[in-house]
Amino acid sequence: MRLLFTSLAVLISYFSMPDKNSSADIQFPDQNKKPIFSFGLIADAQYSDNNPVGTRFYRLSSQKLKEAAESLKRDSADFIINLGDIIDKDFESYKKVLDILRASGVKTYHITGNHDYSVDPKLKNKLPVLQNSKKGYFSFVHEHFRFIFLDGNEISIYSSGNKTAIKQGEDTLVSMKARGDINAMDWNGGMSKNQLTWLNDQLTEATKENEKVFIICHFPVVPENVHNLYNYKEVLSILKNYHNIVAWFNGHNHAGNYGSFNMIHFVTIKGMVETEENNSFALVEVYSDKVLIKGYGREESRTLTY
Repeated sequence: MRLLFTSLAVLISYFSMPDKNSSADIQFPDQNKKPIFSFGLIADAQYSDNNPVGTRFYRLSSQKLKEAAESLKRDSADFIINLGDIIDKDFESYKKVLDILRASGVKTYHITGNHDYSVDPKLKNKLPVLQNSKKGYFSFVHEHFRFIFLDGNEISIYSSGNKTAIKQGEDTLVSMKARGDINAMDWNGGMSKNQLTWLNDQLTEATKENEKVFIICHFPVVPENVHNLYNYKEVLSILKNYHNIVAWFNGHNHAGNYGSFNMIHFVTIKGMVETEENNSFALVEVYSDKVLIKGYGREESRTLTY
């Protein structure tokens, strides 16, 4: 009998001990891990001092942009990336939105979208969002990650006041429509052969330097969509040769989108100008093996592994 009570006591003691695998003791992945760095993404604010049209509330974008900039500053974002179309029209619209971003104190990198060129033709080469000696494309390296910014407006009917350049855009559009391309829209654009060569060179250099890559463009290339860059197939023929590209971020399609190709994530950020009440922007946290996108407002949160 004494042996029976001793055995019962041992069993009770065993089962009353804390479970080493209980949720109180488990160290979940990244519970105490900080990102290498983080940055903000905004797309298609399309601010102008004009009344709303349909679902686009142009005037309200200034307040949404202020909210986004202040939020990203609180989140300690290292910088903000504007994915294009920060204005809807009128050169005067730039001052208000750029003043808001400057007031945040967070460095902002810009690329242009199609609406950014909705200004007087004489001012199209003086846009305050053009960087790197007035070129629309440039790159920089941050924490061993190369950011490649592409200009998808080079070949278009809207981005230049030069008649020759406009004719090139018109001819491209005519050829695309004759082929029945679904992205043959006058509000889309494409990249020159010089820029495609530059992109390839940038990716080659990043590979040699053992850098991971983020590509930034106003226009999407994946999945197939009416909003896609004119020569998106040429771009993909370059990207497929590299295995260090983490993600491609773009705007332009206000509904947002996601696709993948060659182990690359393609994320379309939703348009800020859409809806009267809901904002849309994101904080991107970069880790050694994944990217966490924290969406605000209408923007979705995602985990992108690489």
